[in-house]
Amino acid sequence: MSLEEHIYDFEVFKALIELEIRRIQRYGKNSSFSIAFLYAPELASKIKQNKKGFEEIDVAFIIKDNIRSVDVISPVEEDFVFLFFPETERESAQKVINRLKKVLGEKNIIEGIASYPEDGKDKQALFTKLVETMNERLIPVINIE
Repeated sequence: MSLEEHIYDFEVFKALIELEIRRIQRYGKNSSFSIAFLYAPELASKIKQNKKGFEEIDVAFIIKDNIRSVDVISPVEEDFVFLFFPETERESAQKVINRLKKVLGEKNIIEGIASYPEDGKDKQALFTKLVETMNERLIPVINIE
């Protein structure tokens, strides 16, 4: 399996969310999934400074090695990614995020999760919830910096 598998740009990420919602609605499944963001500003600078040859690796590739093969990553910047967890409720997604924080060894990671159907039953509602969470958690950090 190549490292690039399941790492997509944001347009593909949004389309996958839409397809998952349609699949759930089409087949009448009692299913859930979660989307999340991770922001790890200090980790990106640590990777660049690492002397072990990790200069070219970004956060997305580290995360990919530590999640399921069906999960999807959409890197926005070297220190900011979106994640899609099919068939995963909020609590399970939070466990994955907590595990990633340990693997990344970074305490200053800021994250947020939105889950279907609790936080929205369409793509727009889910992303609105995620953006609200991003604003709550990121704006105070950005204002400090």
